[in-house]
Amino acid sequence: MSESNAGGAATTLATGAVKPAALATAEFGAPQPAHATYSCGQRGSLTIDNFRTSVRLVDPEGDNVELPAAPATQQSRYGQAPYALVLDGNEALYMKNGKEPVTCNR
Repeated sequence: MSESNAGGAATTLATGAVKPAALATAEFGAPQPAHATYSCGQRGSLTIDNFRTSVRLVDPEGDNVELPAAPATQQSRYGQAPYALVLDGNEALYMKNGKEPVTCNR
């Protein structure tokens, strides 16, 4: 990415292509914190240590889980059977085979 306009309407990429601000923010927005606790309502909490290429978490049931980025080149989706995690701003969507997905907020 070579530059961004002050109004945030678009981002000029190194290739000269222009990317809408919404896409630029989704892909290049503020990184997730290195350590965060998310409230999952009555289900409890989700604690995440984020290493960018992987995460270590303690889920609402108390399971300790390590998940690699999936695909490896990004920093918002993590997964390895039977678990998956999607981070989006202050929200974490946690999924575990055989269980209902849970949305948690920090």
